[in-house]
Amino acid sequence: MDSGENHLDSEILLTENALLELLKKKLCPGYVRDRDAVMLTAPWEDGDFRVGVYLYDIQDYSVVVTEGSVNDEERRFPPKAVELFYMIFCNEKHRFGGVRREQSHAILNEIIRLAYDNPILRREDGENVQISFLRENAEFKLRLWGSFNQPLQPAAYIKAVPVLIASARSRKAARVKEQVVDVGRM
Repeated sequence: MDSGENHLDSEILLTENALLELLKKKLCPGYVRDRDAVMLTAPWEDGDFRVGVYLYDIQDYSVVVTEGSVNDEERRFPPKAVELFYMIFCNEKHRFGGVRREQSHAILNEIIRLAYDNPILRREDGENVQISFLRENAEFKLRLWGSFNQPLQPAAYIKAVPVLIASARSRKAARVKEQVVDVGRM
């Protein structure tokens, strides 16, 4: 992907779109009637949605060593590997008719199943990203939801790794035109 030219094709957005597509494919129409009711949103948003996906943190993922690319005239710096932290939750304030607790639990159960059964997300640009569950403790969850001024709600916490953010930096690559090798005795 050519970095920086089209913000709509950002690596983060491509990852989120792949996650949303997986959720919509598996939840609709059996658990959620309308595909548009599964969306990227924040827990404090007042919208007519059933399932929300919220990116709450991005961290360095330096355990992955990446390489830059070289063409005839320039050397592109390697991409930055990051991990994305998401919470997937049911809308407790669904406007039309409300949400029964049993229905929310059934949806969350299916979200857990699909994240477990589909550990690799294939993005539309062909890149693969691994998803896995996070082991966040209750104190962390209380603080996180408290930062939204919301009471703690059940949610699935997952991470996506590695997401490689292409660098826009490059430098001129000197082309080797002639090589002289002197083999002599020392």
